[in-house]
Amino acid sequence: MQVSEMILFIRNDKGAETNMLLTYKDFMDKWVFPFAENNGEIAKMTEEIFSSRRKENEWQEWYGTGNKSYYARFCSGINELQCFLLGTHNDSKEWGFDEAESSRECLEALKTRNMRTDGSSYGLNYHYEKAEKEFEQGEILHNFNGTDYRVVEKYSKNNLLLMNESNGNFLVGINTVFYCRTPMNENIIEEAEYGIEWGHGVYLSSTPSEIDFVGLRTEYCEPYRQKGSTFSIEIREVLSKVEDIPADTLGDAIDRAMEMYKHSEVVLDEQDYKGVAYIPVSKNSR
Repeated sequence: MQVSEMILFIRNDKGAETNMLLTYKDFMDKWVFPFAENNGEIAKMTEEIFSSRRKENEWQEWYGTGNKSYYARFCSGINELQCFLLGTHNDSKEWGFDEAESSRECLEALKTRNMRTDGSSYGLNYHYEKAEKEFEQGEILHNFNGTDYRVVEKYSKNNLLLMNESNGNFLVGINTVFYCRTPMNENIIEEAEYGIEWGHGVYLSSTPSEIDFVGLRTEYCEPYRQKGSTFSIEIREVLSKVEDIPADTLGDAIDRAMEMYKHSEVVLDEQDYKGVAYIPVSKNSR
């Protein structure tokens, strides 16, 4: 059984939460058909549970009698499964895992992966292999830490401006690589998981007005970071001095200032330093 076929289920009974893992069939037989009043509600609940596969943290929820509520979603991957078993998705401190109410197939799938129902494991390892991927602006990429990121801007082939889909924070993923991950256990029959990892992350605010996007492009866009290349950078130092020049007109004053500077009657030195700028020079402008 694949992890993505499991349904994470939480039953809340007056604040006390119980977690269980269900197959789609058991979920429908035990928690949809008994609660739905008509075929329209069955169709609606079915649509909602499948929509959870497309959205992070999208849970189907419904309410019963006596302050009881129920939450369910398809599992997105091994990381979310482990988080669920550890109680990360529970709001209440009073929670537990019910093996008796869980589907037998799901419990067997845990054992196959050397995982216990308390979230611990017997040491399941994974094999990571780089996969070819052309990142596209706007697409959503999964990270193996369980978070999805949207590509806001593509600075270079492997330098990406990303936005965390869950909290809106921006970051620059430097040397981002696309991986295929498979369990190092020949007894596990499961589709490979794909995700990204970056060599270094520059973590930014969630408020766009606080981010220097121009500076980020200058730092991380091609061709600014190409190993072994040579770049032409103009170093422009600014010196400035104000002289009071008697004249009948502004034009006469400017002419007189030019003559004074030309004949070294006015000399600018380190005391007149105002700043320095470093300006990339393209080949066409030289």
